[in-house]
Amino acid sequence: MGKKKTIQIINLILLLLMASFLVFRSTEFVKVIKPLSLQKVLGPVEGYRFLANTPLEDNIISFLELDDYTQARYEKNNDIVNLYIGYYNSLDKVSAAHSPLVCFPGQGWAIDQTTEHNIDIGEETINYAEMLASLGEHKELVLYWYQANNKTVPIVYKNKINAVVNKLMGQSEEQAFVRITVPIASVGSEAVEQARTVGKDFITAFYPVFQNYIQNTSSIIQ
Repeated sequence: MGKKKTIQIINLILLLLMASFLVFRSTEFVKVIKPLSLQKVLGPVEGYRFLANTPLEDNIISFLELDDYTQARYEKNNDIVNLYIGYYNSLDKVSAAHSPLVCFPGQGWAIDQTTEHNIDIGEETINYAEMLASLGEHKELVLYWYQANNKTVPIVYKNKINAVVNKLMGQSEEQAFVRITVPIASVGSEAVEQARTVGKDFITAFYPVFQNYIQNTSSIIQ
């Protein structure tokens, strides 16, 4: 058995043990209230021109079990960036976020070159995945991660572990799925590298605003 497979099994066992602990542990339901919605908070992003919000249909919001979300388009120096964040207020929705590795192929996209990266923003490190997606002649660079409070990971089961640990430690149960897509206008490694630079620059610009949203919470115990 490979080392990677062993680590995955250990992590799964830890997740099951922590989940079992939560089942038998008396807990109170905490309703989270945000002063502003994500669409308002992440309207303007410094250095970028806000182009438009793209609202989701009610059935999609229900299917994704979203408590809040934003889906918006930005532009800087003729480069387009699309941002989607699905936000969840409680631990019971930790499995609601859908992986792009499943969703994109399900919509007809071909996926290539999935890799893991990180970027430092102030005192925070964003751990994210990157993949190339193509649909006919249209190509996009996709950067994404899962987030539990301030912990970011590119793999969904690790996010579940982080969310449970946060709960056990008395921290916020909130989680998010974050996806940035950058269209690739031409063929070749230089175009991909340009899209990568655009995506990382946008993460650096918007993430502090998103962090403020995460930390700005009122809770009501019910």
